[in-house]
Amino acid sequence: MKNEITYRRFIRINGNRLNKSFSRKSDADRWYSEMKRKKELVQSGVEPQIESQLLEEFSAKWLSVRKASGQPLSSYIVEEARLRKYVIPEFGHRKMNEISSGEWDSFFESLILDHNLKPATRNRVYSMMSKMYNDALRKHIVHRNPIEILLKLKESMDKSSFWETSEEVSKYLEIAKEFSPSIYLFAMCSLNLGTRVGETLAFNCSDVDLKNRRIRVWRILEDASGKVVERTKGFKPRWLGMNDSLADAIKMCLSEYKSTPNTPLIRQANGNRYDHRTIRKIHFGLCSKAEIKPIRVHDLRHTYASHYVMNGGNRYTLQSVLGHASPSMTQKYAHLRPGFLESHSNVVSFAVTKKET
Repeated sequence: MKNEITYRRFIRINGNRLNKSFSRKSDADRWYSEMKRKKELVQSGVEPQIESQLLEEFSAKWLSVRKASGQPLSSYIVEEARLRKYVIPEFGHRKMNEISSGEWDSFFESLILDHNLKPATRNRVYSMMSKMYNDALRKHIVHRNPIEILLKLKESMDKSSFWETSEEVSKYLEIAKEFSPSIYLFAMCSLNLGTRVGETLAFNCSDVDLKNRRIRVWRILEDASGKVVERTKGFKPRWLGMNDSLADAIKMCLSEYKSTPNTPLIRQANGNRYDHRTIRKIHFGLCSKAEIKPIRVHDLRHTYASHYVMNGGNRYTLQSVLGHASPSMTQKYAHLRPGFLESHSNVVSFAVTKKET
């Protein structure tokens, strides 16, 4: 087998050494000509100087800026862990401008093959690094984003659980109502509004507008910090309408205790706001006592979204109700129970017209 010939070129632009290898001489010469032209533009002041940095150095600053700009603490913790565990050991010592698309492609493959990450998690790492490169591009740290030409992997849409029948939901609500008015209200809000757990726990009495039958979603209780912050996960405040059942549940709960505008709508006996850990523990206890399929407390939101679609709601409106930034995220929430598609077989029905005899 003949050895493959590699054509390597390098050039220095204001002290930064750029190099690249090619399998064809014409590609190598073309790249060198482009870089030579870029060098002339930089030296003449037409293009800004590229101040290449080590990936580890830039990523630390990048994380700090995102955190200071209001990134959810839980998201910061996840991104910091992924950088520390996967990215930094591989590329931390490298200058960002010198890491090729091919190297990033091999790295993303290794996340699946060597680290056994699921496609969805691999895609989150991909998105994080592409975002980082775009920010570096705006700061003139790199010439281009080598990740943007790579592809994301397809993700399974059936990874989450939900209650398929209204009977399961009814049993859950019945047990929640026996537990306490506040827990019943938490369950009612989650299943009738589709709000996130942190959004539901952050409700104050002042967020409720019974006259106009609506409730304001504009804050979130962070799981990581335990603090209420004035933003939602997607930075999209919204007003959601209340159905009759939810309005009655809120009236019942408000009649149980004295409230002020800043009083938590869903609160413990001592008046304090519930935290995520306590709610998760209570939720699984309710599932067990109701003798229904145990699902995550977050899957109450999936249950709302799925029944919203199966009851005739459109996905575009559902995206706004859930506060999602993209239709693809909403698609992951709207599951269909087995047999639902088969039950719609007669919506369209064509056949040969029978002739009268």
